[in-house]
Amino acid sequence: MDRRLVTGLRATAAALVFVTAAFHLWWGLPRSIIYLQAAEGFLLRGLPPDPRPFFFVAFAAILLAGPYLVTRRYVSLRNGYLAGMVLLAGSIGAWVFWHATGHGAFLVNGFDAPGGGAGHHGGSLLLLIADHFVTEPVESAIKTVEFLGVAAFVTLLWRDPAIIPDRGETGPTEAEAGETAEN
Repeated sequence: MDRRLVTGLRATAAALVFVTAAFHLWWGLPRSIIYLQAAEGFLLRGLPPDPRPFFFVAFAAILLAGPYLVTRRYVSLRNGYLAGMVLLAGSIGAWVFWHATGHGAFLVNGFDAPGGGAGHHGGSLLLLIADHFVTEPVESAIKTVEFLGVAAFVTLLWRDPAIIPDRGETGPTEAEAGETAEN
């Protein structure tokens, strides 16, 4: 794969990760603060708050840590690609799970809660997800961003010569080869 294409794909994957993290912070941080301010009331009544804001903030922090850890070489490029792919795919999976289980009804009454599965929409899981994708433009936009991020990471795992040197079509530049020979 051409070096410029790989660089562009890396930049695209990083941008998609940052957009995903920004969305999760935008949605989760204000709600987390409100829940923390009201935590005493929730604990006294025994009602759990919606856990998503806390998960969203933690997820955003993990996403933002990834590029930092890769650029500082604490995490290898291959592992960074794998982690990005798994995290973004996991976010899509968690979104499907949340909607398939009655928007958190399982938190109160277990998995036998009314509306569990695709029941509150009266159809299959595929129809449920399609309905949410069409009727919730912000959710559909962020899930599209996450899907594109997964595709970018899969492509990088498959084609990036930095992690698969024998499959790369481009070798080191002449300047890099000269630096290696001098050292």
